[in-house]
Amino acid sequence: MTATALDALEVARATLRCAELRTGVRSSAAGVVDLDDAPRPLGAVLDDGRLPRGAASVVAGSTSLLLALLATSQGTSDWVAVVGAPDVGMLAATDAGVALERVALVPRAGEDPAGVIAALLDGMTYVVVRPDALLTASERRRLLARARERGTGLVTVRPWEQAAVRLDVVAHRWSGADQGAGHLRRCELDIARTANGGTDRWTLTLPTPGETLVAATEGRARRAATDSQPRLRLMG
Repeated sequence: MTATALDALEVARATLRCAELRTGVRSSAAGVVDLDDAPRPLGAVLDDGRLPRGAASVVAGSTSLLLALLATSQGTSDWVAVVGAPDVGMLAATDAGVALERVALVPRAGEDPAGVIAALLDGMTYVVVRPDALLTASERRRLLARARERGTGLVTVRPWEQAAVRLDVVAHRWSGADQGAGHLRRCELDIARTANGGTDRWTLTLPTPGETLVAATEGRARRAATDSQPRLRLMG
């Protein structure tokens, strides 16, 4: 293993140690639960209103949606790691409601991204894998097995085999700038959700900074055709 790969792996391990020291527990330990029992939005789209844990999920087509989902999934004791995203916006994450004091950043995963991600899976609640962390198919399988064992949620913007849920943004609609005046305030997203072998259509609204993500409203949804390659069709 080269020095570059070792450096990135040490960053991941140091990040994990810092998280453990600040919380006093390992977030992956059996019996450690989130202290936040408040009802969560998106219960109709995601089980328990959260991105799944112990599984992989794909959020494609909108960084704003990814940050909003992390915010609504992150509980009062949950740590999130973001790997391979040197240009991720911390202001945007704050605006979305992500608790930055419990966010670990590894901007560049080096020459051993699988080793870095594996180290973070041992202690984080969610590990977000961004495009700069390139993985082979066999590495993705091993990391998914590790996530299942640790009860950690893997979140990616690229296809991932055996993902529990995939959310693809297929359309954006902005509002707020009336006749050229004012500011963009809300973004309505049309989302194709693929889970449990089927695909349906939902509409979500991303709110202004500081507000919570509103509950999803199902649009004119149809289950995808039950063939080996489900096809998505835009409605309306």
